[in-house]
Amino acid sequence: MTLNELASREIKATSPSTTILSVAEEMRQRKIGSLFIKENGQYVGIVTDSDLVRKVLTKKIPYDTPVRDIMHSPILEIDIEKSLIEANHLMHLNGIRHLAISEKGKITGLVSVRDLVQHFYFDQNSTLNKMEDIYNPLSVLTRRNIQSISGSASCREAAQKMSGSRIGSLLVTEAEAYSGIVTETDLTRKIIGFDLPASDIPVGSIMNTPIVDISISRSVLEATEKMAIQGIRHLAVREEKEIVGILSIRDLIGMISIRDLPRFSSKKT
Repeated sequence: MTLNELASREIKATSPSTTILSVAEEMRQRKIGSLFIKENGQYVGIVTDSDLVRKVLTKKIPYDTPVRDIMHSPILEIDIEKSLIEANHLMHLNGIRHLAISEKGKITGLVSVRDLVQHFYFDQNSTLNKMEDIYNPLSVLTRRNIQSISGSASCREAAQKMSGSRIGSLLVTEAEAYSGIVTETDLTRKIIGFDLPASDIPVGSIMNTPIVDISISRSVLEATEKMAIQGIRHLAVREEKEIVGILSIRDLIGMISIRDLPRFSSKKT
């Protein structure tokens, strides 16, 4: 498969004068994580749920602010003749989940991290599939420095913590136990998308529960499949009955972007 085959040609876009509230409402209604910004027939920027959390909620920017004030510009793009591996590598290096596809200098589509991971899942020769021959790959990929927040903390505090650590999710604690998870998508769709004050809403009221998890002994493909079925980007990893870390879809594209596998050379015996 090529970028031409994988790219989505249905680009969702809005104007620079659209308010942040309207952008979040549209992202919630369409269940998408980004919108392109279009002006005078040209794509001039992009806004993502990460932008809304890190640039709006953390800084108390009013929701009636035009999206031009927070959009990312210029748009990062890749030529349609490039390979899927090159697209994956570019997304990993820049820490993004949405990449514009250009053809003869004109943006004609986009590809998401979900699209790439899904492709590599079905490609029997991909790095993702080769990980199946390696002993306990999840123990290598899992981030064990779990970032959490109290269920009674405000959604603004959650946004600030995510922004400060440059992560997309936090486990939520109640009574010294993990009771749920909150993500950038939750903050965008459930707070900004409903025009709610982030400082007044406790994280516990918008968190996702129960926590979707996977055993550390399972395979990377099983983790990828579970994310796809559940429609999530973050998966708690447990060892026996205890949650010991988090696996994100960005961790997977980071692994895929590595051409060789020296870190994962501990084979089954």
